[in-house]
Amino acid sequence: MPESLRFDLPWLLDPILPAMFFTEYWEEKPLLVSRNRRDYFASLLSLEQVDALVTMRPPDTVTLTNSDAPLEVSKFARSDGTLDVVRACQLFAGGATIVIQEAHKLLGPVAVLCRELEREISAPFQSNLYLTPAHGKGFDTHYDTHDVFLLQIVGAKEWTIFDSPVRLPLSGQPFDPNLHPVGAATMSFVLHAGDFLYIPRGFLHHARSGDETSLHMTLGALSYRWADVLLEVMAQICLSDPAFRRALPVGLAHANFDAASARKTFANLLSRASEKASPDAVLNRLADEFVTSRRAFVPGQLSQVSLSQALSAMDEVGARPGTIYRLQTDGDVTRIRSHGREVRLTGEAAEAARFALESERYCVRDLPGDLDEDQKLILVRRLIEEGLVWKLSAR
Repeated sequence: MPESLRFDLPWLLDPILPAMFFTEYWEEKPLLVSRNRRDYFASLLSLEQVDALVTMRPPDTVTLTNSDAPLEVSKFARSDGTLDVVRACQLFAGGATIVIQEAHKLLGPVAVLCRELEREISAPFQSNLYLTPAHGKGFDTHYDTHDVFLLQIVGAKEWTIFDSPVRLPLSGQPFDPNLHPVGAATMSFVLHAGDFLYIPRGFLHHARSGDETSLHMTLGALSYRWADVLLEVMAQICLSDPAFRRALPVGLAHANFDAASARKTFANLLSRASEKASPDAVLNRLADEFVTSRRAFVPGQLSQVSLSQALSAMDEVGARPGTIYRLQTDGDVTRIRSHGREVRLTGEAAEAARFALESERYCVRDLPGDLDEDQKLILVRRLIEEGLVWKLSAR
């Protein structure tokens, strides 16, 4: 990727600033960014790449859908469960949408964008691709239980958005047409190539392609919720305090059951819980879970490991873009957690390590702190070998 081009949140939202996005739109209302730049996403993904994914070596994550004529898996899968490519192309010509799930595991630039969004928002991201023929419609009106960032890559789609029948639904609250009325549309527009759309979870929507093939990508934010924290904190309190483990009053189902007394007990338990409750341990655990669950994304690491052996104090290095990590110092030990690994350093290396992981470009010898030149070389070599720092001359 050229240094002048970075697949990250500012690039995705431009000209909307991230601060404005999080203040005015995040979890609140949809955002449409119309650019009149059909090639804006051309360096990220092309129709030719998607064609090759589907027709040359289709991954297991390819499926088809058609709102106008619902499809069974047997219509496009071979007897061994793999995609029948020829049949899939025929169904596509007949109006079906081809869906490629987990595109971030298949395409490098998409993986870079997802990782940058994960680093910015501290939430896992997933990506799907939707290839729809002219006048096709893949899905009926529905809402998602995760926030969606949508990039129109090729062609155009006409979108209709409705109010949210369930405000910020949890993953266990999917759309049910029998329970959730659609109501009147609140937004209707055509998304052209190069445009961006953000839809918070819970907002109903549907889309149909125009007079040409449409290719769009969705990036789903699988955010942690306060409900997760509250449930875990309460679980910990229940495990540590027998008052919360007592049986409900005898005679609960009797007609003369004393509900007032039960309400008083419940209020006392809530008060007791508020005195004991602290989110710190759960927030720390969720942060660790997020950081350690991210898979390593280290393109060029084979050459980097080789180059690290000849590293000199004059060489320029820098933190790998998109690196997700936690650095914590406890006494004489500094720990760096990243992509499922833990690096342990001496406490005196903390200042230099933090600078190394936060700075895009620097000479090894210029690391701050009390380390001598040999110690700085040892530290940077270790960070390169762990995929956290890279030698810039190798890019």
